[in-house]
Amino acid sequence: MEKLILETRTVNKIYGEGAGKVVALESASVSLSQDEVLLIMGPSGSGKTTLLSIMGCILRPTSGEVRVHGRSMSECNESELANICRRYFGFVFQAFNLFRSLTAQENVEVVLRMKGRSEQKVHAEAADFLDRVGLSKRAHAYPRDLSGGEKQRTAIARALAGDPPIILADEPTANLDSKTGRDILQLLRGHAKELHKAVAIVSHDPKVEEVAHRVIYLEDGRLKS
Repeated sequence: MEKLILETRTVNKIYGEGAGKVVALESASVSLSQDEVLLIMGPSGSGKTTLLSIMGCILRPTSGEVRVHGRSMSECNESELANICRRYFGFVFQAFNLFRSLTAQENVEVVLRMKGRSEQKVHAEAADFLDRVGLSKRAHAYPRDLSGGEKQRTAIARALAGDPPIILADEPTANLDSKTGRDILQLLRGHAKELHKAVAIVSHDPKVEEVAHRVIYLEDGRLKS
């Protein structure tokens, strides 16, 4: 039986007020279970990244509720939310969000330290995750010397580091060639199936449908059947 691990309940996100009000999300209810890959699709500006950010507790909704492992996030202060993000989530950001002054390996090591890994294990685990995404030979390169695809794979290795139960990925194949993109998608699906993780992916890439267990569509901030 699938275990519900994350859900949003009639979530709304509104920016501004009055004539300048923008409704980014309207009554969005989404569930995500262990062992599942969920794909969120929709045109640019439809609210996909906003929804993913709210699911990952990076952004608070204007109204509605987010629950992680059955706990309502509306009960949490900012410090508690930060701890929940560290404990439960691995993020792949569309803009990579790598530390420019750190090598690829050091970017992964930072997350492992934040998640409480012992210093003896940090180096070996970071090297292992970079190997999984095919970046062993670029482990000591800085972001300025990495291609877009290499930055993307570093971001994916960082998201997987520390064994988080939930992976949230925003356009994880956007900067990858077709073969590497498929390899990364199979890695994410394997992560869900074999390690019993929950994975949610925002993407325009039709290849993602090959690994998704379920697909939902957003248009103008609303979920469509």
